[in-house]
Amino acid sequence: MGERQQQRLNVSFADPPREFGVMPFWFWNDDLTQEELLRQIREFHSKGFGGFIPHARVGLSRRIGYLTDEYFRFLRLAVEEAHRLGMKVVLYDEGSYPSGSAQGRVVAENPAYAARCLIAVQREITGPVAGYWRPNPGRAIQDQLLCVVQGRQTSPGSLVPDTLKVLSPQEHELVRYELPEGAWRLIACWHVYSGGTIRGVFDEEEDGHALAPPAADIMNPEAVSCFLRHTHERFYERLQPYFGSTVVGMFTDEPSPMGRGPKRGPDPIPYTPGLLDDVQGRWDGDVRRWLPALWLDCGPRTAEFRRAYDRAVHDRIERVFYAAQSRWCAEHGIALTGHPQQSNEMGALRHFHWPGQDMVWRLVTPGSPTALEGPDSVAPKAASSAAALAGRRRNASEALGAYGWRLTLDEAKWLLDWHLVRGNNLFFPHACFYSIRGRRAFESEPDLGVHNVWWPHFGLIADYLRRLCWLLTDGVEVCQVAVLTDPDRMAWAAARELFQNQIDFIYIDEAALEHARIKGGRLAIGSQHLRSVVCDPTSIAGGSARAKLDAFRAGGGLVLESWQPGALASELVAAIGRDIDWPNAPDLRALHYRKAGRDFYLLVNEGERPLEGEFSIAAAGALELWDPMDGSTRPWPGRAVGGRAQSRLCLERRQALVIAVNPRGKPDPQTPLPAVPGETLVELSGPWCAWDTSGRKVEVPCPG
Repeated sequence: MGERQQQRLNVSFADPPREFGVMPFWFWNDDLTQEELLRQIREFHSKGFGGFIPHARVGLSRRIGYLTDEYFRFLRLAVEEAHRLGMKVVLYDEGSYPSGSAQGRVVAENPAYAARCLIAVQREITGPVAGYWRPNPGRAIQDQLLCVVQGRQTSPGSLVPDTLKVLSPQEHELVRYELPEGAWRLIACWHVYSGGTIRGVFDEEEDGHALAPPAADIMNPEAVSCFLRHTHERFYERLQPYFGSTVVGMFTDEPSPMGRGPKRGPDPIPYTPGLLDDVQGRWDGDVRRWLPALWLDCGPRTAEFRRAYDRAVHDRIERVFYAAQSRWCAEHGIALTGHPQQSNEMGALRHFHWPGQDMVWRLVTPGSPTALEGPDSVAPKAASSAAALAGRRRNASEALGAYGWRLTLDEAKWLLDWHLVRGNNLFFPHACFYSIRGRRAFESEPDLGVHNVWWPHFGLIADYLRRLCWLLTDGVEVCQVAVLTDPDRMAWAAARELFQNQIDFIYIDEAALEHARIKGGRLAIGSQHLRSVVCDPTSIAGGSARAKLDAFRAGGGLVLESWQPGALASELVAAIGRDIDWPNAPDLRALHYRKAGRDFYLLVNEGERPLEGEFSIAAAGALELWDPMDGSTRPWPGRAVGGRAQSRLCLERRQALVIAVNPRGKPDPQTPLPAVPGETLVELSGPWCAWDTSGRKVEVPCPG
């Protein structure tokens, strides 16, 4: 790399293009005015924001409404102002969430498009006995009986799988049974409307309110087509000149197959007509006979059947809902972004042009196990891994949402670093409030925007994010380890140990593994060339994925299936070495990124105490220290040892720094370190003299 190109990189880091700036959710939650709308956009612009997401939210006035002419008038006004200022707009596909209902318009057009579910009506009987049973789920005349299954009961809630038998209902759902001696259970499986809702945009459309909009069946292609017609097509009709230029994305949010708060049950299960055919393709017996296993223990294959059913649900949502949105966005020149319903879902993200996840409700906090443990701890890696597998340029995080007004900039900095060092390079902060009037201030608070006391200083954080998002874009994450996991319930045990030992990785699933290429002892998937695969859980691989793992192992790759917690990192290091080596630093997180011919190591202190020590990195060359907080870059001392670069660094609490490596140079151990605050630079001695502005000699204390 030439010196001029190096200088351009340093300059770009100090002040990256606006496209890398944050794009916050902007809650339209009151009666809008043109003056206030434009004022807030200009405030966003003054802080270096890349754009915004107009989001119809609870509290929006009826005068404005959602998807009305007045709503589109204000939306057009906001897009035009963004265009004038060089900002971008991501549209939001619902009012307000989860996506798929168009504020109830889908079900209003056709009640058959409402979300559905399976419920079970059960009866215990002691044999021998013969008789009739008419299972009754209630008075809803559109409830439909799928089947009735009998099974011998060994204990409450446990059935003998070999005794499961499907009974044929007669007219009016009357079922005849004839049971031998023993304890038996009859299970009637009904498919019904779930009664689930979404949060709407008016005060009376909140969760639990009688007027909350009904959720739509996002597993029904006709219902999804209706949704796209009411939302996406109308957005395009009103904003077509800006699509692909100022309007750059569509955000879909937590699509739910049953909606929020389904009212039928107990224990409703997602369903849509035709779903059993999908399940049957994954099961070797009569699916109807095994349906009781969704609620009861039916022997050793219970978990296997539940997994087959659950995977069929996820596959159908991907195929019917996400894929339809993805195609529509691609055809109209914008990106599909947003996130699925759960933090530990990755499979659906293959359909996203900007894969994303969210982190809300204080599910992850500093100084607690949540940063490394539990389903929410995998969220940022889900998004960045999905992007790496599909070759996507950006991956997104909906960050800071509903952390409460007690959220401080100190805590926000930790949370943002937590996402960055796991590879996220696009931020949708949640949220800037148009209004905090009345109780609006406490609807998924805090406001991150103009009504917060920190707003005058928020540009510091916005610029910090802009620099690191630029740095982590248009290159490739460098790692040698893949964690093979369930794409719908991603595991975290292996990830925790890898993070604590500064071993970077990406998540893969069986679908990605099946399409991988094996070359020179490496597994090529997307932008990655991996030397090892860790299975988590250890029983994850089967079928063609199993054959690919065996071929990878035979070709010289490392496959760890039966690994022990506490020994995983050492086993990997013994086989493939370390990219970064900073001994005894469990709170250090590291990300190696290669961009424009240079290697960058993002180092983050995720703990509560300073980290100081010697470290070495696999990338050798001249070192620089890049500080994303102020955009400064400076030469950094180091030495070459065994083909690696060695140096020393101190990371303060809440600090993140970047070590940049130019492979054309050599580490220079003579490069002076910057002064440490409080350090004595040189000893000075008197005598001391001082004069005031009139030239008279005055007595002053001796400087220290």
